[in-house]
Amino acid sequence: MASPAPVLLLIDLQQGLLEAPADWGPRSNPKLTENVAHLLQTWRSRSWPVLHVYHDELEEPDNPLQVKFPETFKAHSCSAPLPSEPQFIKHQGSGFVGTKLQEELEKLEKEGKRKIVVIGMDGSQCVNNTVRNGADLGFKFVVAADACACYGMEDWRTGKQLGAEETWEAAMGVLTSFAKIVETEKVLATLGYE
Repeated sequence: MASPAPVLLLIDLQQGLLEAPADWGPRSNPKLTENVAHLLQTWRSRSWPVLHVYHDELEEPDNPLQVKFPETFKAHSCSAPLPSEPQFIKHQGSGFVGTKLQEELEKLEKEGKRKIVVIGMDGSQCVNNTVRNGADLGFKFVVAADACACYGMEDWRTGKQLGAEETWEAAMGVLTSFAKIVETEKVLATLGYE
């Protein structure tokens, strides 16, 4: 028997992050947009709840993820929200800080929608922050790893640039203590729907 309808939580799937400035370097996971669109279509075709979180950066004046830059702040075409899908704007790494996301998830949980599938950007930053914060609040997560992506980062000790794929692998590895990490094709089976 299938479990109650799961929630799909999209994090920071914004034009300015998926199509970032060249100086950010390459993004991991070339199939990101395809996997995001597939999961979103799956949820919508079953009338399951979909929630969107967007980042509005207040501290970096040139960051493209700001409401004042509507073309880069907006949702990427692979993840454009429907009017009926709740949207939350955050100013911190976690989607729970300064938003009503926790209240919305608690409301859905009371309706029996307990499992939360997370997809989005950047896997090493806001996806990680949101899942870890949410796990501390008692929420249960499944992360579709190949519907998440990262940019590279600098090694704190050596200053060496770590590649986007290496950063993504590490970010997903960190989350194994806080969520079930699976690939897109395994999400429904993990939830008990196949």
